[in-house]
Amino acid sequence: IPELAGLSLDMKELAQVKPEDLPRLLTPLPHAYACWIEQQQDRLQQQTDGLDAWEVAANRAIANGKETLRRIQEGIHLLQTNPQAVQGFQFANAAMWQQRLHSLYAEKIRRGESVTLEELDIPKNRSWYPFQLAFVLVNLPSLTDLHHRDRTHPTEAIADLLWFPTGGGKTEAYLGLTAYTLAIRRLQGIVGDRDGENGVAVLMRYTLRLLTLQQFQRATTLICACESIRREDETTWGKVPFRIGLWVGQSSTPNYTSQSEEFVKQKRGQSYTGGTGSPHQLTNCPWCGSAIDPGKHIHVDPVDKGRGRTVIKCGDAIGSCLFSKGEGLPVVVVDEEIYRRLPSLLIATVDKFAQMPWKGEVQMLFGRVSGYCDRHGFRSPDLQDENSHKKTAKLPAAKTVPHRNLRPPDLIIQDELHLISGPLGTLVGLYETAVDELASWQVNGQKVRPKVVASTATIRQAQTQVNNLFLRSLQVFPPQGLDIEDNFFSRQRDPSEEYPGRRYLGICAPGKRLKATMIRVYVATLASAQTLYEKYGKEVDPWMTLVGYFNSLRELGGTRRLVEDDIRTRLTKMEQRGLAKRFLPHLDELTSRKDSTEIPQILDKLEVPFDPDQAADNKKRRKAGEKVKNPEPLDVILATNMISVGVDVKRLGVMVVCGQPKNTAEYIQATSRVGRSSPGLVITIYNWARPRDLSHYERFAHYHATFYQNVEALSVTPFASGALDRGLTALLVSLIRLGDEGLNANDAAGDIQRDSPSVQGAIATIVQRAEAIGGVPQGQAVRQELAAKLDHWLSQAKPSPGGGTLKYQIKKREGTTIQLLKHSGNARWQDFTCLNSLRNVEPTIGLIFTEQPPDDDSDRLPQPYRKQEET
Repeated sequence: IPELAGLSLDMKELAQVKPEDLPRLLTPLPHAYACWIEQQQDRLQQQTDGLDAWEVAANRAIANGKETLRRIQEGIHLLQTNPQAVQGFQFANAAMWQQRLHSLYAEKIRRGESVTLEELDIPKNRSWYPFQLAFVLVNLPSLTDLHHRDRTHPTEAIADLLWFPTGGGKTEAYLGLTAYTLAIRRLQGIVGDRDGENGVAVLMRYTLRLLTLQQFQRATTLICACESIRREDETTWGKVPFRIGLWVGQSSTPNYTSQSEEFVKQKRGQSYTGGTGSPHQLTNCPWCGSAIDPGKHIHVDPVDKGRGRTVIKCGDAIGSCLFSKGEGLPVVVVDEEIYRRLPSLLIATVDKFAQMPWKGEVQMLFGRVSGYCDRHGFRSPDLQDENSHKKTAKLPAAKTVPHRNLRPPDLIIQDELHLISGPLGTLVGLYETAVDELASWQVNGQKVRPKVVASTATIRQAQTQVNNLFLRSLQVFPPQGLDIEDNFFSRQRDPSEEYPGRRYLGICAPGKRLKATMIRVYVATLASAQTLYEKYGKEVDPWMTLVGYFNSLRELGGTRRLVEDDIRTRLTKMEQRGLAKRFLPHLDELTSRKDSTEIPQILDKLEVPFDPDQAADNKKRRKAGEKVKNPEPLDVILATNMISVGVDVKRLGVMVVCGQPKNTAEYIQATSRVGRSSPGLVITIYNWARPRDLSHYERFAHYHATFYQNVEALSVTPFASGALDRGLTALLVSLIRLGDEGLNANDAAGDIQRDSPSVQGAIATIVQRAEAIGGVPQGQAVRQELAAKLDHWLSQAKPSPGGGTLKYQIKKREGTTIQLLKHSGNARWQDFTCLNSLRNVEPTIGLIFTEQPPDDDSDRLPQPYRKQEET
């Protein structure tokens, strides 16, 4: 595009240029975009393209483009007038430059390649795409100005949706925003009597644990970059380290430091009780690529004997890595430590917010702290600690000192927005009432709300979904143009050597069993790849690892047995059919059956390429009885929908899909895992016995040419009766308990007062949200339900004849304690039953098959069939 001449996309240049020259390097972007919009307007006015029938839609598209252009220009104007914004923008560019550089370096080191940082530090490896830079500029004003309309308006605040194809670079765009948010908070310091140096600045939420773990690994590199910059200039960026936290379920990461200590004991060959998650979420250092051995490089300093920290250090043998000493990597993966240390960036699953009514310490994530312990970190009424600690052999004496509240999260990022739908999305929307309120605060008498950013590649009716989830207006970025092929920031190109595409192939074998078809397709794909590999070597690597996608664990399990038996045997005889023989020793799967500690290791295996030189070296070492240096690549990886989001392994090039997935968004997401950096091949095998599969096969070409049109609309109804039945109690308790320090502790449940400002404020917040989403009648119905629940709570809080104490939950056996909250399960649902998970909305029902008829039908024996007489 000629108008883009002079635009700098180089992160290093943008980070190091003189502040006064920065606008000159950015202005070509809005100028080129304005010229493009003008061309679209001319096309519409000339009416030569047959667009007159869609004039309303076309004008709306152009208006959206002009609004985006205005916001980009506003972002550049901010950089001309606000020195703090310039400093934060250059910090973000410097951090992203180092993030890109060290990500590439670590990846190559993991693969066993010999490379230096200087060799990789070229413009190609450290440049923005125009849409990424524009997205950052669009959001600068609302992240800088706390009272900006796009951020703070009660109902018209904007949620920006980054809608871009999978693999297009969405993650880097919002990581750039993350870096800017971290910087601007530190520069603004104390605002409204809230501390900006400490506390969670960015809350990044995902829906699936695999997606969360992968993005945690990528985001950790950014935080390492931010921390390296901070250490060079503590005067500007503060003395508190930038850290990243992983806040997910206890099956993935430990809840307490003591559980982390038990895990490390096991890795060192000592006793282990088991049953909890692992702190070993990084298999390699994200900064230098060195392997991290949990037995050697994870050190636990227990709460009762030390600082209460799980320190994960880089495994660099010579100690040259920045994060191989001291505190090690700036990561916090234990819940207890997250509350005490409050990392700048917190990555969480949406499911984890079900803990809000159960754990009073969750209020700390929103900046509400009751003090600071010099040894253990921040304190909360529900987080046990002593007011003072005696001196030990290694640690000085410590005490708790008062500390002002912290700024709540300024930026909330919701990745893969299309997954927030159905029952999960409905409950997330309900709980979001509490998250939005707790993350809001007052500055100069005005309410400040967090900025919300979301991303997805497949969505429909996003405006309704965003309103019901976040109570915000929607701005899609980049906005669509007059043609689907061109929106200025992205263009659809025909596949070529320079721009590889993805080929879809449909196979249906009527009259043949599905298993027989699967065997033949797997054998043909694997043997063909081997034939090419033996001829062309490592150039064929993308098609050597076959990704098998399944709609159910049952189908996956059956195919795994086929791969281990029939397919393996047939591959050893394929030279009889003109293809190369192949041996399949390496098979794995990405499913819910895998433990959380295994997933990072499987992802690392997927990165290992097929290389004849490495294979020959491994073979030579085995013969000599030496240790194999290079890891073996995977031949087959079988996966369910766990792989459909977040798995970014660029080398994958071929996938076999067993049966048409239930919805189109899932199909697009799953098949987009292959063909990212090389031509991709997707083979979909249809079951002729299923009418839906047969229908898709019959209209295969048209469906695949238009499958973005077939993406299903999403349903989010946070104030529906079923959602209120399951989540309203938790919402009320969360707002009251986390918003009022006097009611936060577990034993403070009985101190509830009807006329307390926090109680009435919580009710008003919920009712206003219900009215804004569902109308005034909906709000009044919710008010009545809340009044009934408050009456029940107050009746429970009255002194009982036996002298019992009302607590939120019973943590240990106490005869006189009354428990307010009830666990969901197989017991009868009560007024104060709260969910522990937003996924398991209903308990599992067991079906018992018996040959005996029910008791009331025992006297009704089967009657013989009698043909009715014709009348």
